[in-house]
Amino acid sequence: MYGTIARVTARPASVGAMQALAQRMGIAPGQLARYVFQADADPGELWLVGLFESKDAYWANARSPEQHARYLELRSLLNADPEWHDGTVIDAAATNRNSAIVRRIYDELINQEDKTVIDEVFAPDVVIHDPFMGAMQGMDAFRQLLGLFDAAFPHHRVTVEAVVEQGDLVCVLHTHTATHTGPFMGAAPTGRSIVVNGLELFRMAGGKIVEFWRKDDDASLLMQLGILPAPAAA
Repeated sequence: MYGTIARVTARPASVGAMQALAQRMGIAPGQLARYVFQADADPGELWLVGLFESKDAYWANARSPEQHARYLELRSLLNADPEWHDGTVIDAAATNRNSAIVRRIYDELINQEDKTVIDEVFAPDVVIHDPFMGAMQGMDAFRQLLGLFDAAFPHHRVTVEAVVEQGDLVCVLHTHTATHTGPFMGAAPTGRSIVVNGLELFRMAGGKIVEFWRKDDDASLLMQLGILPAPAAA
């Protein structure tokens, strides 16, 4: 990993504007994490830490027009130029915070049926991509999607096989198990037990899920319910 540490001094009234700027910035290509520390002794003294996958990724971002525009906006909030310290990360311990946030969808929201998790992990304007329902926006859109499956498969459960995190993206390989006891896609309840594998992708920003793609094996689901015919034996 490679990154930078910058010491900056900001006018106290500008700290809030800096926080808003950071939220708009999101995560740059190749960036692993970004931190801002505020000194207890002087609230106007801030330390900015940016971590990247490699030195090349860091410099590609640093030289981009988009980053230059962000820097000019940041500089307008400071008392002086930042003190930059670039270098290689020789030791790091990370908790994969984004992965931990996403795991709550499976561990708490689905398996423990705790619906309060939705408000805690999704951004208000989250974008939802679903093969059945199309593209939608907002927490209520996710509630609508979850409600579709809750009504047809009450108390369904999920097992997570793997979680892969890269930059602002988290991908989850998982398996759903459920019993079909409610109407689904025009089909009456069958009482059948189903097992459905899937991949789901989450894009993160500011500790929230801002975009979600559901890529479960819907063809297998519909075949298990008898809505689609199973492939003929060779």
